[in-house]
Amino acid sequence: MFWLLLMVGDVAGAEPDRIPETANVTMIGQASPLFSLSTLDGGQFSLKDALGKPVVLAFWASWCGPCRAELPALSEMAAKRDDITVVTVNVDKEKSKAVKFLSGIQMDLPVLMDSDARLMGQLGVWTMPTSFVIDANGTLKFTKVGFSREKGLKEIEAAIAEVLR
Repeated sequence: MFWLLLMVGDVAGAEPDRIPETANVTMIGQASPLFSLSTLDGGQFSLKDALGKPVVLAFWASWCGPCRAELPALSEMAAKRDDITVVTVNVDKEKSKAVKFLSGIQMDLPVLMDSDARLMGQLGVWTMPTSFVIDANGTLKFTKVGFSREKGLKEIEAAIAEVLR
């Protein structure tokens, strides 16, 4: 387990051009797990209740450098759109780490807590950040690993446009 954490940490901190452009491609076209997770503020989020419009699901952790840029960009994108739902999934075991991380960035998105890494495992997430686009019917349509300031959210926005056609 220890070597896996080291490997994930090394990949997550890698240069953007060394991170695979997509992950979990074998899952594309399959139904997303109909998960339900607690939110950081004590609420509950259910994917089943959010379906009807596309959902962007963004995994992050407090130790993830690229997440510091991606989460505010996702928040800014979501603020301009009412045709999608954007939620973030924190995978830290300790809630306090997520709270501390969020105090240093500008973000206004729901934060789901996956501290037991159950959803992370179901979706095959190995690296932070990893984002998914799920269509209005619950089908996984796109996945992206990493975040590049140069590319920003262009691939995610293109995937959203595709599922809205």
